[in-house]
Amino acid sequence: MGRNSIKRGMKRARRADTGDAADFLKKNRQYWEDPNTISLLDKNLRRLEEAFVLSHLRPEQVLADIGCGDAVSTVRYAKRVRSCTAIEQSGYLRSRAVRRILRSRLKNTRCENGTVLDLSGYGASFDVVVTQRVLINLPDWSHQREAIRQIHATLRPGGTYLMIENTYEGHELLNRTRRAVGLKDIPIHWHNVFFHHDRLMAYLRRLFTVERHHTFDVYYLLTRVFGNLFVPFEGFGRHASKDPLFDVIDKAAANLFEKAGQEMKLGGAYAFGPIQGFVLRKRPA
Repeated sequence: MGRNSIKRGMKRARRADTGDAADFLKKNRQYWEDPNTISLLDKNLRRLEEAFVLSHLRPEQVLADIGCGDAVSTVRYAKRVRSCTAIEQSGYLRSRAVRRILRSRLKNTRCENGTVLDLSGYGASFDVVVTQRVLINLPDWSHQREAIRQIHATLRPGGTYLMIENTYEGHELLNRTRRAVGLKDIPIHWHNVFFHHDRLMAYLRRLFTVERHHTFDVYYLLTRVFGNLFVPFEGFGRHASKDPLFDVIDKAAANLFEKAGQEMKLGGAYAFGPIQGFVLRKRPA
């Protein structure tokens, strides 16, 4: 990655670190209370995220899905484990999650009000914790680090943290390739603070054994570079616009990734594309 790209990323990180964290958190909470807010428009990418999580769940496990949103993924995870606690701070999303769980008729799942910044009431009670693009909604590295510490404390000895979050380096590698073929950069939305990969990994290794780094490189290349050369997909959430043909390309790319692309890495030590997964095993005390 170029030196100037790294400098731009570090400047962005410093701006987040020195900003008004309380104001950011308040604005972010308001954002997720808006019924028009869309978490992830790309359903095929969500499917790939879910497949990653599901591959690490077992029938005897006690699971926490932190920042569960409307529980669209939670109900799928709950079917694979002994019990599931869904935790969501947004009242609007939590009400939708409760309704979805009731409709699913799952007896092993409950939804509770809570935040990743305060999980002290749970103790070391979970075998597995999942977050999907949750910690990137925190205002800075200090808050993100505290969230990781909170998650670590909720895990039983040897427990697993399935972390799906975004890194700046993966995002920049994707945009650098887009620029090379004449496409515009994909911006980082105002309410997201991406991780810097090396800093994140250094901290994670203090608390966990990193068992796997799972990326979606081929999927991102086929959809956000190759596909966008022919059909547009621009904007974010409800403001996004895309050619209907993009959905066809997107689904085909997801299927190809599942069948042949999971072990193909394009970014070296980094991911190619912002979203990636980590399998983290809690270290013995």
